[in-house]
Amino acid sequence: MTIALVLLDLQNGILLSDRIAWEDSATPTRTLDAARMLLEGARAARVPVIHVGVVRPHARGAFDALRTANAVKSGKPPREVLAMAAGTRDVEFVLSPQAGEETVHKIGVSAFQGTRLDTLLRNGGVSDVVVAGAFTHMVVESTVRQGFDLGYRMTVAEDACCAPVSAPHKNALATGIPNFALVVKAIDAVEQFKRAANGG
Repeated sequence: MTIALVLLDLQNGILLSDRIAWEDSATPTRTLDAARMLLEGARAARVPVIHVGVVRPHARGAFDALRTANAVKSGKPPREVLAMAAGTRDVEFVLSPQAGEETVHKIGVSAFQGTRLDTLLRNGGVSDVVVAGAFTHMVVESTVRQGFDLGYRMTVAEDACCAPVSAPHKNALATGIPNFALVVKAIDAVEQFKRAANGG
């Protein structure tokens, strides 16, 4: 078994932004504490780590128009997409990558869509992927669904994931995500890393 840790959208403009109204102001801190434990566990076990972040184009274009049109069509009011533009402080990772850790940038939701994530994982012979990040009902669920379809065994570290409000976070972990991934605590994922390091 070859395992990797993929951290999703743990960026300043998402977790540390005053533009996001957190139902519980302690949520980002709790999530980052659990994600940091995961990251330290992966590094200690020499498990590959990939940091994925959203980086938007500087200029609005056809992609934005399509997303807005789809939102209107689905009955959801279009909302202003956070800037998250290349070169801004917003796109910097809160948990900084170390030398040798890959970074992947995306425009959309899933970490696999239009990125080199699948290539990096296959190049490393990875079969099992542990993910964590923000937001649970968006990038996390979208990524595990696509990862499942690509043939990976997906695991979600639930306490290292979050959403601005608790309802969609809990709903994703209770209904959608378990169809495509094993849901565990971060401490249990760290044990997975240790077993993998020992050939288990």
